[in-house]
Amino acid sequence: MAEDVQPQEEGLSTLHLRALRKEWRVVTLQVMATLALFWLFLSLTQVFGHCHPVYEAGNRWCPALDHTLTLDAIEDYFAQEAGEEFRELPLPDWMVGQGNDGDGRYLVPMLLTMMIAGAWVALNFQTPQLRRRIMLGLLVGMILFLAGIFLVTWLFGMLIRWDMYLPFGHADNAMNHANYLIWPLSVYIQVFVVALVMAPVIFGLMGIWGLSKRMINWSLAYILVYLGFYALFSYDGVVSMLGSASDPYMPGLDPLPTQIPASSGLIAPEIWSLLLIAMLMLVYTETSQAVIRFLEYAFRLPESCKKDPEYVRQFKNILNSHMQQTLVIIFAVTFVTMLALKFDEIMIDIVGWFDAGQWSGQVAESLELRLTYGKVISAMMFLLFVAGMRFVVPWQRLLGLIETSIAKARSNP
Repeated sequence: MAEDVQPQEEGLSTLHLRALRKEWRVVTLQVMATLALFWLFLSLTQVFGHCHPVYEAGNRWCPALDHTLTLDAIEDYFAQEAGEEFRELPLPDWMVGQGNDGDGRYLVPMLLTMMIAGAWVALNFQTPQLRRRIMLGLLVGMILFLAGIFLVTWLFGMLIRWDMYLPFGHADNAMNHANYLIWPLSVYIQVFVVALVMAPVIFGLMGIWGLSKRMINWSLAYILVYLGFYALFSYDGVVSMLGSASDPYMPGLDPLPTQIPASSGLIAPEIWSLLLIAMLMLVYTETSQAVIRFLEYAFRLPESCKKDPEYVRQFKNILNSHMQQTLVIIFAVTFVTMLALKFDEIMIDIVGWFDAGQWSGQVAESLELRLTYGKVISAMMFLLFVAGMRFVVPWQRLLGLIETSIAKARSNP
């Protein structure tokens, strides 16, 4: 048993969490997961986070992945209701990304989310008593920021006038203390809107560097829910139901084309952006979850094994193998997916080779194969064909021979 293993000799490296958190392989996996998360979020904003040109030209709000449009709409509403008393939201534009184009809308909010995630990770390393005190202090500070000036001016006004009155609804502005709630409340509204859009990045960073599977799952769930809502609101039936004759794009989203045009390369540009998002999700999930799995394995080892050089060497070999296999698997999955999405055109070419009659021409001009569900059906047929090849080609034996040959080449250069 592992408990009976005695260390042969105590090496310089150990499998304690404090040492493993600084291991360059672990840090590399965490950096890969962080970069994949940032790239994934920016890809989502580029593919799904834009409005229909009618809405962009009119500077109107639409339910896209863009917090600046929502903040502009809130600012216009407050300016119309409050008049000269409220000109703009309190937080500066450079902090929330208003007024910027492209990825500039998200750069500063992403830096702020990194700071928030870093503070959350640092807080988890503190003692439970200190964490409770810090959380209580933050809660009290938020309450005082919201209602501190309001309560002080209201109580001070009642003492001066020596009379009890409600702090709102008075014609006299000196007795209408509710106005002091507008500024801090608008700050909270801005923070809430930005945090709502940046939630997958915040949860993802907390999960990657805080070693929390729950946060990683929340980040992925948020992304999948957004993709589901986008697919729902960009469906032709929903667009036509919510739209009108004068404004047929009521939801404001610019949906992806339902018909995929034929491409000269291996994959169409419309599909490449979606494939990139899927691959980034795979990289982000695999690398972030792998760090937690490996550290949990090291944490559960007996104390005698954590200092054993043999266990340390095996743990490093596992990390090296995982990094290599992740790159190979990502490349293989991407290539097979591209072939699967190209399979409909391959079938058309095969039909044209064997039969040059009218039927082959009708198949080549078939609209169903160019639509989204045609792509999905043909891709599923290809994947079933690849999965059935395992009964003909011994993939595991071939992979074992490849790994054995690589290991021999390394041992005998």
